[in-house]
Amino acid sequence: MRCKNCKNELSENTKFCGKCGQKIDTVTKVTSKKDESEEKKSPLVGVITIVIFIVAFVGFRYLTQEAISPSSNLNTQGGVSKSELIVDTVREIKSATALPIQLDEITMWNNVTAQPSAIRYHYTLSDVDINSLSNDYFKSYLGPILCENQDTRYLLDQGIDMEYSYLVRGSVQSYFVSFTKADCL
Repeated sequence: MRCKNCKNELSENTKFCGKCGQKIDTVTKVTSKKDESEEKKSPLVGVITIVIFIVAFVGFRYLTQEAISPSSNLNTQGGVSKSELIVDTVREIKSATALPIQLDEITMWNNVTAQPSAIRYHYTLSDVDINSLSNDYFKSYLGPILCENQDTRYLLDQGIDMEYSYLVRGSVQSYFVSFTKADCL
């Protein structure tokens, strides 16, 4: 049998995993190599969860009249600068979200950071088949959804890029995609 937490091979009468310390349920089933390959989660589930979370966050902000949108004092002569808008947006996201947060079985949202001209989201993926992932995969999947979002479009129109960084747990593989205003034209 295997530990549900770290997938470490265990002997039959083990009560705790020797690798991660997880308490072992007595009803943990024995898995074969075939079962493990079938258990690999589609990265699509994680990406969908991420997009739903972002849309829900933006929808919540919109419904509470706190949407990121142009205000009467936002102009080029004394308004909010691009770097201030980036920092303020990141601060608002962090205050509304307890990070890190497990979004689904494979996706952990670790952080959101202010970059010089971008807002960067940091994720870790677990138990994914890296052969089915690529930067192009993430860009083509996320692009249409992000470009339809009014708040994201506003940020892009201000010259603020949206960046997504994915690390794969247990691997040196990583992915990075960036969206600019030109991606949504």
